[in-house]
Amino acid sequence: MADKRYLIKATTYDKRGRLIASATNDYCKTHPKQAEWANHVGLPEKTMLHAEVAAIIKSKGKPIHKIVVERYDVNGNPKNACPCKVCQWAIKETGIKFVEYTVG
Repeated sequence: MADKRYLIKATTYDKRGRLIASATNDYCKTHPKQAEWANHVGLPEKTMLHAEVAAIIKSKGKPIHKIVVERYDVNGNPKNACPCKVCQWAIKETGIKFVEYTVG
């Protein structure tokens, strides 16, 4: 069962710092790219749509320069949001140069 005690959000930006797309984890949906990247890193069970993957998909092929990943608990306190193996691979495959994430 998914842990809904946290909000995980990812936002993509272009080279000029303009917002391209933003997304959150989706505990009900998946996407072929999520499955592809999860299988590639040997974690085929990671089928729920991660915020990073969703933001990359929503960017619709636009060049992404930076992705910011945020994780907050139910009280709004920032928590560690270092991307998982699946999302690390997605970021690498997409050619994103900079990754920022909250640390709690």
